[in-house]
Amino acid sequence: MSTDTTDGHGRVYSWVARVLGPRIGRGPVARLLREWYAGVHPRYRPVTVGVWGFVLAFYGLGDTGLTTVVLALGGFEASPVARLFLDYLGYAGLVVQKGAAITLLALVWRYYPTVGGLSADPWRLVVPTLAAARGLHLVAIHLWNVAILV
Repeated sequence: MSTDTTDGHGRVYSWVARVLGPRIGRGPVARLLREWYAGVHPRYRPVTVGVWGFVLAFYGLGDTGLTTVVLALGGFEASPVARLFLDYLGYAGLVVQKGAAITLLALVWRYYPTVGGLSADPWRLVVPTLAAARGLHLVAIHLWNVAILV
């Protein structure tokens, strides 16, 4: 049973709009986020928003931020792709590389195939779930590395 059926957009949308609405505004980004949210099956909206939040928190911000800390403490970047971006663009390259990776994940999630008339939503949640798990794993590795380097 859906937890998101109280009105046209639902309780979750109302909560997200109330919390993030003043920060996002009415510009093109807000329009894209509203379209994205409306495109998710109502039954899977809360989980989808939560999992993508974990992706941004752990894979995006946590990994990128802690990578800079490890580098500042004398560590090194193990990923050859991230190292390439880091060599050419410096710390901004890490942000560009991570943004490109998250964009690619979002595109795979958005165009995940469906079977017949069934909703792709329960199956395409695999994409951000794996990224969130990898982000949590990378944050744990970085915290361990910081503990060793300090």
